[in-house]
Amino acid sequence: MEFSIESTSTLFDSSGKPYTSYSITTHYQGQRFQAQRRYREFVALHDGLRGEVSGLPHHFPVWPFHLNRLAPEVVDGRRVALCSYLSAALAALHGGVMPARLRSFLQLPQAQANRMTAPAGPSGAAPLLPLEKSDTVILVAYQLPLTVSRAEGGGWEVEWDDESVLNQHALSLGCRVMWVGGVGCAVDPDEEEGLAQLLLEGYSCLPVFLPAALTDRFYHGFCRSYLRPVFHNRMRLPDSGNPFCEEDWRGGSPPP
Repeated sequence: MEFSIESTSTLFDSSGKPYTSYSITTHYQGQRFQAQRRYREFVALHDGLRGEVSGLPHHFPVWPFHLNRLAPEVVDGRRVALCSYLSAALAALHGGVMPARLRSFLQLPQAQANRMTAPAGPSGAAPLLPLEKSDTVILVAYQLPLTVSRAEGGGWEVEWDDESVLNQHALSLGCRVMWVGGVGCAVDPDEEEGLAQLLLEGYSCLPVFLPAALTDRFYHGFCRSYLRPVFHNRMRLPDSGNPFCEEDWRGGSPPP
């Protein structure tokens, strides 16, 4: 998680008194969240966090300015100091659960209540936490769950492949998904950048363009000839030959 306060604006409260509003940008789990806060809201946040987060100073570390608080140099100095305060408050958590009041202050989606009571993972691993809407899952597959073909008038025709094993409807993850994989058709090198931009912006897919020889040797050689029998309980009976071929595994590339 990272914070930035790039801009400020002068607003007026209900009594017509001017104050400075700080525009906070939070980069969290692959997304950007915006919040507008004034100085007194930072102070209130600090007072509330002191009872939940150890290590925070007793007094709010960014001093108030009563006479020249709207002066450009004061506003800019506060902007930098307030951003540093947010980073320090986050560091004081030491990787722990973010307090609800801090999430609310930053206008982040609230954590699901059952995240704290999630069951332990296998073999004593970390708890298997449920996904939030703000989470991002990256799925890597041999081929993207798309049907990509050339359009008659030029360009590309792209459709979701609902028959794919990892199709978007069957997964129902309830959060943002980023797909990484091949496109299943021949693409000239000078077309790769344009197609990659189309798939990333329109389908949240990141295509990987592999040379045809590498694809054939790795997929048809190693994956189909070695991995597929293993995963389908069709192991070869022991004989004088070794079914594992390192060259196919490396896709024909020399060892490092």
